[in-house]
Amino acid sequence: MLRRHPWVLSGSVASVRGSPEAGAEVLILDERGRTLGIGDYDPESQIRVRMLAFGAEPLPPDEAWLEQRIASALEWRRSHALLQGTDALRLIHAEADGLPGLTVDRYADWLSIKLGTPGMRRRAPLVARLLEKYSGAKGAWLRGDDAPGGARSLFGEVPDQPVEIDERGRRYLVNIKQGQKTGFYLDQRDARDLFASLANGARVLDLFAYTGGFSVAAAQGGAAEVVAVESSARARALLASNAPNAEIRGEDVGEYLRSSGDRFDLIAADPPPYARRKRDVEHACRAYKDLLLHALARANPGAHVLCFSCSHHVGGELFRKVVTGAAADAQVEIQFLSALAAPPDHPVSALHPQGEYLSGWLLRVC
Repeated sequence: MLRRHPWVLSGSVASVRGSPEAGAEVLILDERGRTLGIGDYDPESQIRVRMLAFGAEPLPPDEAWLEQRIASALEWRRSHALLQGTDALRLIHAEADGLPGLTVDRYADWLSIKLGTPGMRRRAPLVARLLEKYSGAKGAWLRGDDAPGGARSLFGEVPDQPVEIDERGRRYLVNIKQGQKTGFYLDQRDARDLFASLANGARVLDLFAYTGGFSVAAAQGGAAEVVAVESSARARALLASNAPNAEIRGEDVGEYLRSSGDRFDLIAADPPPYARRKRDVEHACRAYKDLLLHALARANPGAHVLCFSCSHHVGGELFRKVVTGAAADAQVEIQFLSALAAPPDHPVSALHPQGEYLSGWLLRVC
């Protein structure tokens, strides 16, 4: 706590005075009874308290506190030089913006919101009012996985049909109400820019294509051919609309890689999270290695491969070791050209390194 980490884990709680409800604001005391700060309480979570303010006399997180943090998060993104040319951004990134449990993404004129803690769910009406005031959005949709009583509109109207976003000249249809995460993978925006820059004349393979993020980027960059592999029928419906010229393969990625003899000049491998918990790391590393072994076998000499881990439990250096092992087993020589990460609208607080969940590498096959 002296380092101002925003989480108090259940194993570090010696006792709880009274019977605070889920979402209650509680004072955190050290073993001598000195106040360290105040945070949101969740008796059912391993993260027992998410800190909102630190110090011996922390100010209670009232409406003014919430308004200042929401307004600040939206304002710096609105003017940041690295976040221009798109109408789809992460506006609030939970702990990194001092708002644990709150994630807000903008898709054109609408917001998609996740309230990941009882404390933030308790503040839902106030969050809605402040976002309506500062975002200028036409409507906001609360995702059902975190919404008591199910998904619903927080304010305004959100279309039932997919909405169109413009990401630096790339057009995507996004299903705000039913898509994965908050509707789209905004954390791969910079990687898609890179992918487009490498695609000219290339034969491209987009693994775990979802709704075509990398497929559309490849087409923007002048790819000669794009093969997109996606097992979800719902995702493929939008994939076909977003990337109409791609060859869509509706099958499991592992099965495709094992059965296909095709080779490619540019490959994206962005799988779902294999390590949601620390105890999953060993299994996840084996899964990443197996995926990359077979993906690298499909790469032409001189090909570029973008590969990712989306779990902070398998960070950049560990993932690099996994990639190295996969290349050795595939008997493919590779070069690491650059590390890849989420764009600036997904910042990482120095006090909360666990927020760095996305790691990746740009590889060149020799």
